[in-house]
Amino acid sequence: MITPDESYAVLEGALYGLGPFGSRLVRHEPLATAVVEFCRKPLRTYVREHPFGLLPGLPNLYCLDGAHRLMWMAEWPFREDPCARIIDEVEGELITESASGVIVMLDAATGRFIASSDVSQATA
Repeated sequence: MITPDESYAVLEGALYGLGPFGSRLVRHEPLATAVVEFCRKPLRTYVREHPFGLLPGLPNLYCLDGAHRLMWMAEWPFREDPCARIIDEVEGELITESASGVIVMLDAATGRFIASSDVSQATA
């Protein structure tokens, strides 16, 4: 018997793994606020939470392993410019965009900051 691939959705601010008929199989509670976006890749899921209401210095981007356990929190370079979009994972780099439009590259395995499209802001 062929089964459909796993489906995931954000429902009521949490990330859910859904069964073939929409039943909620797995639930990941947000770490701080509410999940607003996710990106599934083999053996990992990148999660972006709503940035407002987070404790100062806590990034709104993190990665879960295949069992929905926290692997890393992003080494986000901009304190006042949170992650606004997960673009893609390419050749071991997670490409994201900040709220002001700066492209930020992170190591997909560790969440460490690699580079950004605005070098002057990365040191601010």
